[in-house]
Amino acid sequence: MATVAVVGLGLMGSSFAVALKKARPDIVLVGSDKNPLVVRKALERDIVSSANTDLSVVEMAEVVVVGAPINTLRELFAQLALKAGGVPITDMASTKATVMEWAAAEGIDLVGGHPMCGKETSGIDGADAEMFDGAPWVLTRDEARITELVTAVGAHPVFMDAITHDRQVAGVSHAAFMLSIGYVLALAGRSDWPEASRLAAGGFRDMSRLAAGDPDLYVGVARTNRQNLLEALDAISKELARLYRHLEADDPRLVELFEEARAVRERWANQHSEKS
Repeated sequence: MATVAVVGLGLMGSSFAVALKKARPDIVLVGSDKNPLVVRKALERDIVSSANTDLSVVEMAEVVVVGAPINTLRELFAQLALKAGGVPITDMASTKATVMEWAAAEGIDLVGGHPMCGKETSGIDGADAEMFDGAPWVLTRDEARITELVTAVGAHPVFMDAITHDRQVAGVSHAAFMLSIGYVLALAGRSDWPEASRLAAGGFRDMSRLAAGDPDLYVGVARTNRQNLLEALDAISKELARLYRHLEADDPRLVELFEEARAVRERWANQHSEKS
C-alpha cells in the first residue's frame, strides 16, 4: 500500500491521518478538503504530503478514507465515483445504512466504517494521533487493505452489517448526546439558571459534555438514524417515567433501580477494561 487519500480533514480525518503517519511512515498520505484554510493547515503541519480543495489527489491513491460530514456525503460520493477508479473506499460517518445507500446509488461499493471515538471539539485543530487507541471501529465487511489501516492506528475492527450498526449505536451513542442536549436545555430554561450555573461542577460537566459537540454532526446523525433514535429515546423516556413514579411516591424501591443501573455500568466497565 503506497498512497492513502483522506477526503475531509476535520477532526476525524486529520486525526486518522496523523495517527496513520505515526504508525506507518512508509505510507504516503494525501488529502482533500473544501476549506482552503484547512488544506493550508494540513500542509503546513505536515499532516499530509499533498492536498487540495478538489478531489484530484484521489486519483493517485490505493485506498480512500472519507472523513467528511454526513450532510456532504451524498454529493461527495457522486464526485468520488468519477475519480476513485475502483479502489477500496471507506468512510467514518456515525450512521451507516443511509450512507451506504447513497454510495451504492453512485456505483460505489463502500466499506462502511465508524470509529467509536471522538471529542466534543471539532476541526483540524483538534487532531489527535491517540484518538483511536483501543477504540472499536465498525466495518461492514473485512476488506484487507482497509482493515489493515484500522488496526495500524490502534483501533480494533468490529465487523457488522449497516442496519445492526445503526440500531445499536442509536442507544449506546446517539441517544447519549440527545440526553445531554435535553439536560442542558432543561436547566438553561429555569429562571434560576444564572445563579445555579455558578454551582455547576463535576456532575454538570459530565452530563453536558456531549452537548458541546458539533451541531452539524448531530443533525446529520439524527436525520439518517431517526427511527432507531426515536425508539431509543422512547425506551429511555419510559425508564425516566418509572424513576419519576418511584420518586413521586417516595417508594423505597427506588434504591433498587439505582443498584441495578450501577451493576450494569460496573459490568460494562469491567468487560471494557479486560478488552483494553
